[in-house]
Amino acid sequence: MVPKYTRNNITGKLIIKNPDPLDFAYVPERLRFREQQLKKIREIVLQPVRNGIFPNLVIYGASGTGKTATIKLLLREEKSPTIIYENALSFGNIRTLLSDVINKLGKVFPSRAASYNQIFGAINTIMKKRGTSLVLVIDEASNIARRDPDGFYNLFRSNEIYETGMSTILVSIDNPTIYFTERDRKSLGVFSALEFSKYTRDELYGIIDDRCKVSLEDSAYTPSILDYISEIAEHFGSARVAIELLQKASHIADYRSSDTIEGEDIRAAKSLINPYVTESKLGELEKEELVLLLTVCSCLKNATETQLDCLVENAPAFAEQYSMEGMDRKDIYRILKKLEVVGFLDSKTVSGGDKKGVRKVISISDVPVAVLSEKIELMLGQIA
Repeated sequence: MVPKYTRNNITGKLIIKNPDPLDFAYVPERLRFREQQLKKIREIVLQPVRNGIFPNLVIYGASGTGKTATIKLLLREEKSPTIIYENALSFGNIRTLLSDVINKLGKVFPSRAASYNQIFGAINTIMKKRGTSLVLVIDEASNIARRDPDGFYNLFRSNEIYETGMSTILVSIDNPTIYFTERDRKSLGVFSALEFSKYTRDELYGIIDDRCKVSLEDSAYTPSILDYISEIAEHFGSARVAIELLQKASHIADYRSSDTIEGEDIRAAKSLINPYVTESKLGELEKEELVLLLTVCSCLKNATETQLDCLVENAPAFAEQYSMEGMDRKDIYRILKKLEVVGFLDSKTVSGGDKKGVRKVISISDVPVAVLSEKIELMLGQIA
């Protein structure tokens, strides 16, 4: 549902020229800021497999840190050894997952009643005919790791027990081996682990800047808009969040027939991804807090951020409108602190320039300020 802070007829030129790169599942030709991880996977797994050595690897890291995209880039670029991708959420145990691997390799294989000896024997036969080895990637591996440690034992030691030339790469948010007992870990043998760290703000900016260049009209976005998206996504360290914000904001701008993405579009996109501000949360605020929050909305009407001076200038008029005593700078600062603590506002301290000290910058990212203003005005009207 598109937020209703503005709604124009769609008559202008659309700003989205290619929607595909706005999808998080899209894998670009170059995966920025994951070059080192790609290099390590090739060094730890792919090159040894080509030389007849079959190591296992665990890849883990927070959601949106590029784990699956990295694997899919390898799937696209590497033709030997054979890489098969499976998502563990589709399977209850390793046995049925391996049966699906055999099916993907071109042989119909029953998923029930087959022994591990039969399963790995079938894989051996297929790979010998192909003259190559197998790298199995299991994404979302944590749940199946909890349920089937015995399956992982057979999988990780398949070369030793069944003489099967294959390596396994587990991909998960958490290191899935934390669900194994100490005995399980020892039985699995030696394997490597590679952590994907969260993206920095600069990295997120670079990622969405690349996406914009291939998906949007050049005039549709500005550096300040990309910086705003990066600032919001930085809290998660997630490219998934940054790209989804860009995608939804772009569609909202198109819906409004706007030539450019604006701050309100970003806030609307954030509210769709993670709706935070509700009437019940607003209902927990005092009248003076609602009035100052309304003042902040006014100062942010055509901007992504504002400063204390704007609030000092405009708060008295809003206070008078709602039959309150005027707010001085000390009152405003006190209320702002409360609104930050409860999560309605974001703030940061930035340099004011050469010999100008620092200044406090205030923003709202969870909801369009027009929508929030409407909610606050309705509540203040009920209080009155």
